[in-house]
Amino acid sequence: GNVRAPGEYPLESGMRVSDLIRAGGNLSEEAYALKAELTRYSVTNNTGREIDIVNVDLDAIRRGDESADLLLREHDYLIINRIPEWDSTWTVSLEGEVQFPGKYRVRRGETLAEVLQRAGGLTDAAFPEGAVFLRETLKEQEQEQIETLSRRLEADLASLALQTANTGGSQTMTTGRVLLDQLRTTEAVGRLVIDTDSFSNAGSEGVEMRDGDRLLVPNQTQVVTVLGETQQNTSHLYQAGMSRNDYIDLCGGLTRRADKKLIYVVRANGAVVAGNRSRWFGRRKGTDIRPGDTIVVPLDTDRMRPLTFWGNVTQILYQAAIAVAAVQTFDN
Repeated sequence: GNVRAPGEYPLESGMRVSDLIRAGGNLSEEAYALKAELTRYSVTNNTGREIDIVNVDLDAIRRGDESADLLLREHDYLIINRIPEWDSTWTVSLEGEVQFPGKYRVRRGETLAEVLQRAGGLTDAAFPEGAVFLRETLKEQEQEQIETLSRRLEADLASLALQTANTGGSQTMTTGRVLLDQLRTTEAVGRLVIDTDSFSNAGSEGVEMRDGDRLLVPNQTQVVTVLGETQQNTSHLYQAGMSRNDYIDLCGGLTRRADKKLIYVVRANGAVVAGNRSRWFGRRKGTDIRPGDTIVVPLDTDRMRPLTFWGNVTQILYQAAIAVAAVQTFDN
């Protein structure tokens, strides 16, 4: 259990519970120092072994009560428990445009807004809409999804290779191999999309912190980035009134492989906004472009049937690239 050097120790004459605990390096920091459990084995009439559970009053032993400091027998097994909810205190990291950035210990149920309040809040130069919130459990889930898609894509390419063996290959095979290579080298980030209300909502609706969480708050940005199937992917200064298509035109327009019907925008906080149709007159509603947005022009995967799930692969690749770029500005 929770001693500094748990293990098996030789039984000496007159050895008591306190002696065994000292042999184990004494109690660890997280040990429950009030009670322990002693498992004791005894043989009855040479026919079998009985097990007795003995409660040990560690608090009394510590006070010098010799009657509580039991004499040990051969094969006794002492278990020192851990303090309940010892692991409920976690460490999180606040980085970037925070008044007092650094690592903070948080208790179970504490929200992001409460931790930010302890850290003095955001600076005047902060860009909360572009904050990046990272969580380890999400990173593990995303990595599993990436590995699953990699295996599925590899199997589909192997099947497609047999179908196209007599035709000398195809553009679909080439594109698929490129996507597979990119997917294999993609590392999950574990980003959780949060809105600006998360910085001030300290109630039950706030984002509860977990061990290892990171909040990265950038400074104000004035750029809009374009990724995907354009003639030249690049970033541009934000200009009020410019539309999604205006920024695409600044990149030289779409390539022949672009899927113009599925162009979407990734907000600075990681939320995805897809184009949709208005109920009035069937007109398409324009997506307003904001500073920090990324416009994504996906690959037209409908041309590569029956590999229809490739659209999911390209979306993961683009969004992972956006998240990685946001994190790298802090890690570099």
